[in-house]
Amino acid sequence: MKKLDAPNFTPNRTAVFFWLAVMFLAIGLRAETRPFTLVVLPDTQCYCDTRHAQSAKKWGGDLRRYFFDQTRWIRQNAKRLNIAFVLHEGDITQTDHPDEWEIAAKAMSVLDGKVPYVLCLGNHDMGYRKTGNSPDSYSTAHDRKTLFNKYFPYSKYQKLDQFGGTFTAGRMDNSYWRFEASGMKFLILSLEFKPRDEVLEWASMVTEKHPGHRTIALTHSYLDSQNKLTKSGYPVQGNLGEGIWKKFVSQHPNIFMVLCGHVLGEGRLTSKGKAGNPVHQLLCDYQGMKNGGESWLRYMTFYPKKNKIEVFTYNPSLDTFMKGPKSRFALQYQMSKPSASTADK
Repeated sequence: MKKLDAPNFTPNRTAVFFWLAVMFLAIGLRAETRPFTLVVLPDTQCYCDTRHAQSAKKWGGDLRRYFFDQTRWIRQNAKRLNIAFVLHEGDITQTDHPDEWEIAAKAMSVLDGKVPYVLCLGNHDMGYRKTGNSPDSYSTAHDRKTLFNKYFPYSKYQKLDQFGGTFTAGRMDNSYWRFEASGMKFLILSLEFKPRDEVLEWASMVTEKHPGHRTIALTHSYLDSQNKLTKSGYPVQGNLGEGIWKKFVSQHPNIFMVLCGHVLGEGRLTSKGKAGNPVHQLLCDYQGMKNGGESWLRYMTFYPKKNKIEVFTYNPSLDTFMKGPKSRFALQYQMSKPSASTADK
């Protein structure tokens, strides 16, 4: 029998390269338009309240399970929601006590190596002072002394890809972080409770060095539930909402969002910065609700193709959503074009 020669299917290199280029371009375009999510953890102080155990007395039992419900839910849904970052709005603890910090550190460690996160300091995380004759009477933020850096040490975070730096060497009280999502660069500035002028100057310097990064400011007290900027309160010196807006947030064209807690309830304000850029300023704090917040959190899903941010308020423990207009809403945000005219050097 005559042996048949195999047909010659020598590929056309030009055609192969063309289709490979088309395939990689399509993959890149999908990545640049894929929705992604930021999760916001509001005040968790009641979940960590052990020194005076006021929350346990009020609601009948230890509440730390709700903190763990939050972080476990984030970890379990990181892929489904494409969670890029978690931001804690401060009042991590109730009275800056070692036992309370241990709860917080263990709860947040659920996210280690899975989802990057950043925390900011609230008034309950610093300057604790016993007051009055009652065993449960105390006040906070008399000074900036805090155990935060013992339980969330610089050494743990300094080598992470997202970590940028700090205001004070070796201390996490004020820090900045960078990440990329859907082809966009983002910068997060975590600022202490009532940031001092020198901290705001540092934050401005960092922001100016990242003109191509879309910037989020994270600080504990900024907006109240009447959609007004906070003005005064607490002995420690520094800036609240009005000062932070005037001296820092309004001055930079690449800042598009401010996140805060502190004041019970929800608030929302959109203002134009000095360059005409819209800045969405959002408050959420659920500690006054049943069981000190009962795991309520907020997550924001960014839809680049729609230039829209969908905001949800969700309870992992009860697997339910808040549906009121203050809890479930959408923000317009331009993502189809760069947020700044120049790229970072």
